[in-house]
Amino acid sequence: MKQILLMTMMICLFNAEAVRGQTLRDVAATSGHDASAFNPSRHGSTADVMSRFDREMVKAFRAAWRNAGNGLTAVEAVILIIRKADGSCKAVLPDPKGQHYRFTFRLQPGTIAVVHTHPNDSDPRPATADIEIAERFQVPMFTLTIRGMFLYDPTTKVTSRVQGGKDWLISSKWARYRQ
Repeated sequence: MKQILLMTMMICLFNAEAVRGQTLRDVAATSGHDASAFNPSRHGSTADVMSRFDREMVKAFRAAWRNAGNGLTAVEAVILIIRKADGSCKAVLPDPKGQHYRFTFRLQPGTIAVVHTHPNDSDPRPATADIEIAERFQVPMFTLTIRGMFLYDPTTKVTSRVQGGKDWLISSKWARYRQ
């Protein structure tokens, strides 16, 4: 029953206006969930998140990239990286909405990172609204692009490229982040 409760989804429109002033704890409090399910310090660092990017995560990246038309359209897709109760992680792809230059999805307890696509004709780095979301919810924000995978880390407040080109689609390229 607890697992069903944890899997219950909450609406969160991921744009700057929709989340202004909200934190993951606020979302938890208004939904009846334990706020500790949204405590980023409980989930580890950005390095820990990237150490979880394995073959299964890369399959999710590939599916999101396909849903976004391989970056050739203005459609964006999103992946939530969720820490499960046993400490393992999984990638969750919300149903594609076909939204242009934005994405809407339901935030889940245990979310430790958000990964989303950017169209090829857009800046590959996380946008201002992406950074606001990362800051507000204290979760790393990754972008998948034809020019690489980029990361905004709210802990360090730094944007960096973590993979070049489409190397983020190659499982072995993530080995350097594993301990």
